[in-house]
Amino acid sequence: MRLDIKHWQLLEAVSRYGNLGHAADAIGVTQSALSHRLAEAERRLGSTIFERDGRRLRVTPAGKILIQAAENLLPELAKAEAEFQQTAADACHLIRIGVAGYSAYHWVPGFLQSLPVSREKLQIDFVATTAQNSLTQLQSGAVDLLITPEKIDNQVLRSQPLIADELVLITHPEHPLAAKTYIEAEDLIGEEYLTYSSDVLPGFEYERFIRPSGVRPRHLQVVEMTDAIVEMIAVNLGVSILPRWALHRALNQGLVHGTPLTERGLPLTWYVASRRSDNRHQPVQLTRQALQDWFSQNPS
Repeated sequence: MRLDIKHWQLLEAVSRYGNLGHAADAIGVTQSALSHRLAEAERRLGSTIFERDGRRLRVTPAGKILIQAAENLLPELAKAEAEFQQTAADACHLIRIGVAGYSAYHWVPGFLQSLPVSREKLQIDFVATTAQNSLTQLQSGAVDLLITPEKIDNQVLRSQPLIADELVLITHPEHPLAAKTYIEAEDLIGEEYLTYSSDVLPGFEYERFIRPSGVRPRHLQVVEMTDAIVEMIAVNLGVSILPRWALHRALNQGLVHGTPLTERGLPLTWYVASRRSDNRHQPVQLTRQALQDWFSQNPS
């Protein structure tokens, strides 16, 4: 295209008002600027669009083609802009939240009810992640916010504290270890041990409790589903070390028992991580703040 939108606006205004002075007032520029703009349009097209008839401008036969196009084009563009603004104002923003490592979603109903905007404006989806691929999913955009036990601070991602938690030994309520005040690594030597992951991952029991002690349970079974671990422990098929927060409901219902690790306990902090590129993305930041507000009032 040889003409810009400013030229099409000029054509429509001059056609409507008949002279450059009134057209310039309508557009909001000086008459001199509009005269230069008309000369530029005619130079780009290689022919005159208007002929002077005293103080008025008369459109040429060829110019009529442009005037008709301008009269049809500009209202359609204005309509499109108005519809865009209305649609954007009514848009529903989709935010995807992942929980790294554990399928802990007992908090979801209360959190959704606490959101400061309507569900029509903000849709929250919960995405299944694993401890191994959660950061990749956050970086790639598969999730927008990640609840993770790993503190992250780099050029791409950032994290902020969300929940103060602790790792505890999960047993059947009548298991002998449930009677202890706290657990040492040696207590696990003869146990059937269920682990969420055998990989060395930040925030997990192997890195923070088992490996430093040099003790290895008699039999280790990987079960990458928190609910499955709970069901197995509830019928006394093993023990596991898990975050207390992730098993909030099962512990409250008495299905399993949680015992602190070591005399001092083994604290764990959960963080909410996001992409730095979303620092100015209002729906993401609103949801992140809503998560922090919710968990500050409902830490368990």
